[in-house]
Amino acid sequence: MKRVLSIALLGGCGLAAPAFAQQSDATDGLGSVSRENSFGRDRNVSVLERRRPDYTAEPIRVGSLELMPRIAVGAGYDDNLYAQPNDEIGDAYLRIRPRISLVRPSPDLKLSLEGELDLLRYADRSSENATQYAVNAGALYTISKSDTLDVTLRHGRYSQERVSPDSPTQASRPIRFTLNGGTATYTHVFNRLRVRGVIDVENRDYSDSVTPGGDPIDQDFRDHTSYTGTAIGEYALSPSVALFVAGSLGKRDYRERSGPVAARDSTGFDLAAGASFELGRKARGSLRLGYLHQDYKAAEFEDVSGFLVRGELAYFLSPLVTITGTVDRGIKETGVNGATGYLATNMTLRADYELLRNLIISAGGELEKRDFNNIDRRDDRWTWRANASYLVSKRLALRFDVQRRTQSSWGFNAGREFTDNRISVGVTFSGL
Repeated sequence: MKRVLSIALLGGCGLAAPAFAQQSDATDGLGSVSRENSFGRDRNVSVLERRRPDYTAEPIRVGSLELMPRIAVGAGYDDNLYAQPNDEIGDAYLRIRPRISLVRPSPDLKLSLEGELDLLRYADRSSENATQYAVNAGALYTISKSDTLDVTLRHGRYSQERVSPDSPTQASRPIRFTLNGGTATYTHVFNRLRVRGVIDVENRDYSDSVTPGGDPIDQDFRDHTSYTGTAIGEYALSPSVALFVAGSLGKRDYRERSGPVAARDSTGFDLAAGASFELGRKARGSLRLGYLHQDYKAAEFEDVSGFLVRGELAYFLSPLVTITGTVDRGIKETGVNGATGYLATNMTLRADYELLRNLIISAGGELEKRDFNNIDRRDDRWTWRANASYLVSKRLALRFDVQRRTQSSWGFNAGREFTDNRISVGVTFSGL
């Protein structure tokens, strides 16, 4: 239910990138699993998780299948389209995002297929137009009461936003890339013990761009395949507290080098321990702490290591107000020339208020700190966002969204600094 409502609320915004573009993480589900076992955390219901049968679209039955069509249409204005520090250029845009999902529910083998098309068109700057798409397929096989196997496949094509630090400032059009990947998760539950093994493979293939003068901008050096294996063990001390340990091994394989610079091939690992918990009827969350390390094959590249932290805390101020905070620290890949990657620290805080049963107001902020490896550069990126979602009926939802993003940069290889503001309205139609 949480996933369905989130799609309905966010779809009309026309600002967010397709969800399938995000890298999956094996520990994302800690503290938010089914109520049917000892790891459940179901005494608290957040504003976005709350069931709203009168405003939730019902799938169309096609034999044994469930079909859900959806389309979001949004319009907005961006006052700094190219994310420049001076001489900003703004433009209005229209965004159309049709999506369709097909599910075959089954207690033994659940199959799903979902596709989304994302059309972005600007009024004056046609070079910034984007046609993105994503396809996701999944199979959940319940082997026994204690064992499950979950397999997902993903494919998509995306355009990188101009505000991204990885986007070349001299490019005449946005950088586009193709993503292919798959994840397999095996879970075994024995009384209070749950063990999970995860294998993830993802390939990214970036397309070249050109300068306004027609000179090529090579992006082949960013093409890479990531392989990750993760093992997680959780033990429920009580219905409210579970302890866990997690470890991952990964390899990043680059196919090209950038001129005389070696390819950024690397291997890495992380080890962490933590807990998922529920504090009465007021809070629910999870926290993991540990160590991470990335070892680069080429001698001229510095290795990265440091403190690992990931946590989420939802505080239920009242049945109508939920405040959620998150923190995440890890090693990310980058397209910045000379850098092998960066150590990213993300912190978010968001409040969701159910003003009416069908009117939800949200506001929040995010700070992303990037410490680049192999070059002298540090970035601070702030994002402030507020939106309102009005659920008219099961098939219709309206949304208003305003967003402000800033970037500050320091160091010998400092990047650009800018402020970007966006405002948009949207409508989402679900079902038939």
